[in-house]
Amino acid sequence: MDEIQQQVGGVSYAPSPPEEFCGRREELEQLSAILSRAGEHGQTVMISGPPGIGKSSLLNRLAYEVQERPGGRQSPVLRAEVFDLPGMIFAAFRELLNDLRRSSASARFGSLLDAESMSEALRYADDVFEKYAAPVEPVGLLPKAGEEIVGVFARTPEVGYDRVYQAFEELLKELGRQMSMTGHVAAVLLDDVHLASSHDRRLLRDVVRDLPPGILLAFTCRTEDGAGSGYATMQEEIRELGIHEVQLTGMQRPEIRELGERRFHFSIDDAAAGLLEERAGDPFGLMACFNALRNRGLSPSRENVADVIAGADDPAGLVFAALPEPMKAWMENLCVLNPPFPVPVMACMLDLQEAGVAPATDRLLESSMFRRLPDGEYAFAHPLLQEHCRHCLSEETTVALNARAADCFERSIHRLPDRLHVLLSLAGHLFDAHEYGKAADLNLEIGLRFHHRDDHDTALLLTERAIISAEHLEDDALLAAAKRQRDLIRQRASGPLTAGR
Repeated sequence: MDEIQQQVGGVSYAPSPPEEFCGRREELEQLSAILSRAGEHGQTVMISGPPGIGKSSLLNRLAYEVQERPGGRQSPVLRAEVFDLPGMIFAAFRELLNDLRRSSASARFGSLLDAESMSEALRYADDVFEKYAAPVEPVGLLPKAGEEIVGVFARTPEVGYDRVYQAFEELLKELGRQMSMTGHVAAVLLDDVHLASSHDRRLLRDVVRDLPPGILLAFTCRTEDGAGSGYATMQEEIRELGIHEVQLTGMQRPEIRELGERRFHFSIDDAAAGLLEERAGDPFGLMACFNALRNRGLSPSRENVADVIAGADDPAGLVFAALPEPMKAWMENLCVLNPPFPVPVMACMLDLQEAGVAPATDRLLESSMFRRLPDGEYAFAHPLLQEHCRHCLSEETTVALNARAADCFERSIHRLPDRLHVLLSLAGHLFDAHEYGKAADLNLEIGLRFHHRDDHDTALLLTERAIISAEHLEDDALLAAAKRQRDLIRQRASGPLTAGR
């Protein structure tokens, strides 16, 4: 811990706080124009761009424009983040319900949302989402002395997709009606929708199609192809629906100088700004370069900028190279987890005693490598940092860390409230740890539950894991059962939709 106390950070790589937001004036004007029309007709906008380009920071600034800016709308903002686990946009929509409930209870927005009809719509939507999620959330999941995991699952769903969509549609209509009556616009913000499965995107698409007046829905989508982004599909879907798209590109010289001045107190001349515009124009790359300059005590001259940029293959590598070895080890231990990281699991992965958890999490935040999420869990400050760490792990280390992660989830399961996240994380870690006995049963069972709720992409992903596991086990009976399930899912997926539009 003493070594971890070294200063390893600088300015955080987390999305920029609204008060430190730089540049993007043209994009902000586009968003402002879209927002101005949301009172009469519900509006949807997709903020797109490659990784590190500043999509989440722009979403932060949009939230500020809607809710905080002096003289602005002073309207409610509901925000959720989609993480890299299947089925998580449904969890994100449930988090939006929690945000709405908190807004309704606050002194600031309570008067806007205290109508009985609003409360009733909120209660109904929450009840429907709870019932719909039940088939993939275990009533109990008990580790059995290292032998096997026994999942006790809820009964067949009482509600189908139609009910989920209709409940959320009615909730948004009532929210929009309350906003229109008071001259406000509620902003619903979703970050990283590119991580959503096709079933998840279906809910988003159906909500967008009938978005009521008084509602602005904004979401971010990563454009990088070949990284599971889903951007091409999202772009085709939004084109059909006539959704606005705000595309982000690299920052220009004046914006680069502004970022250097506001966030690092650097005075950057035109020559250095020109080189940065050409070589590292995305905000993440700029942050990596500026933090490296400051850590080395260098001025932001063109020569120093060129030297720093030449010292690494990519910005995340530049960040990682500057870290002390103990912090690198912590990042490697945590990079196999899928965010949000529960604190008990983090403590277990880092082998921390209970008394050392709080100081350690404080140090993680001070390092600028991590951020704390609204519910007290954690994530890497930027996905590129986590992706870089994972890429640098050897296969042997990856297997060992996933085995450790699976063990940590099993040990902590009774303390973790989000059972869907726990279950999906555990299924993935067991598979990646090559613990095929446990992985086969768990992935097969959860795959069946997702099949029951018509999430075919997720059901197939999990069932394919079960097939691979059965092959490694040379268990013919299990392999046949998994293949039957896969064929059943494929048959259902190729047929007509039984719910929704």
